[in-house]
Amino acid sequence: MRPAAGPAAFVVPAAIRGAGDTPSGGNTYNTEVVNAWPGGALPVETLPVAGSWPWPSEEDRRRFAQVLAGRGVALVDGLIGSCCPREIEDAVAAGTHVVLLVHLPLPAETDLSPQQAQVLADAERAAVAAASAVIATSGWAARDVERRYPGAGPVGVALPGTRPAALAAGSEPPQFLVLASLTPRKNHAVVVAALEALADRDWRCQFAGPIPADPAVSADLRAALRASPVTDRITVTGALTDAALATVWAATDLVLLPSLIETFGLVVTEAFAHGIPVIVAGGSGAVEALCGGDPALLPEGERPGAVADPGDPHAWARLVGRWLDEDDLRRRWREQALVRRERGRAWSVTAQELASALMIWPDGS
Repeated sequence: MRPAAGPAAFVVPAAIRGAGDTPSGGNTYNTEVVNAWPGGALPVETLPVAGSWPWPSEEDRRRFAQVLAGRGVALVDGLIGSCCPREIEDAVAAGTHVVLLVHLPLPAETDLSPQQAQVLADAERAAVAAASAVIATSGWAARDVERRYPGAGPVGVALPGTRPAALAAGSEPPQFLVLASLTPRKNHAVVVAALEALADRDWRCQFAGPIPADPAVSADLRAALRASPVTDRITVTGALTDAALATVWAATDLVLLPSLIETFGLVVTEAFAHGIPVIVAGGSGAVEALCGGDPALLPEGERPGAVADPGDPHAWARLVGRWLDEDDLRRRWREQALVRRERGRAWSVTAQELASALMIWPDGS
């Protein structure tokens, strides 16, 4: 092993938080890591690259190749790198140590046709093989990459961190929060159906997150809301940041994350930073976030929330109903969320893990 020389490039999509776009888990991860980058480590330079990722044009690919050219070390966001295997292969052959950072495997998106999913899988398979190293942002994502692309070798993990946050005061009546973009993968409709079954209880719910520019993307959710008898108790705010988001967090009592696919779910650890319990969808990386690691090591009675089938609104209704009705359950979840609040992982730990991965690589001898 030998240390890398010179500053590293952190190649990210041009629309990053702080540069005019809407927030997302991947953008937040990238921004927080750079802000927490350890002093004295290999310096890092954030290089946004414009493009129609993950469906780049030849011009997009050319720009990406130019950014990599002549670099000693590059950390590349998977939204770019996973669809540009040829450019990564050429850069590695020219001597660049390219670390691919996978937030979500490209074919894991739920709004793809079978043909699109196959194209992305083929590209990502080649990119994973071409990269000097691959790091995922959760254990779930690392296992998914290894499952999808046999022979990829061990995939490293750099879990997200959490910023310290003010303790939420909650609301009366209780307020639920679904903090996610209004896309099919986030599965808001199951929450709408679950809350309809709880129409006889007193509650409010807020859907906060980026609204796609194409109305067809969120058409099913919009139709469900129009037809729902509880739509007057569900507020759709769009993307929120800074003070507006802090206000929502302060008023929230329970977070619901029903995503069909979730690499980790930053919203889960953000909720814990506010002392708020969470119900997450089973089968996703959000279970890892809920349990602080391997779910098998944390009994249900010690979890700051619960897991529900993302396809079963009755399961969500039962859990939310229990939270509304059972004082002991509500107290226990809150106490466990407060425990996790005290044990929150700092972003500086994540940044140090990534910096360490960039500073050394196999010398090929």
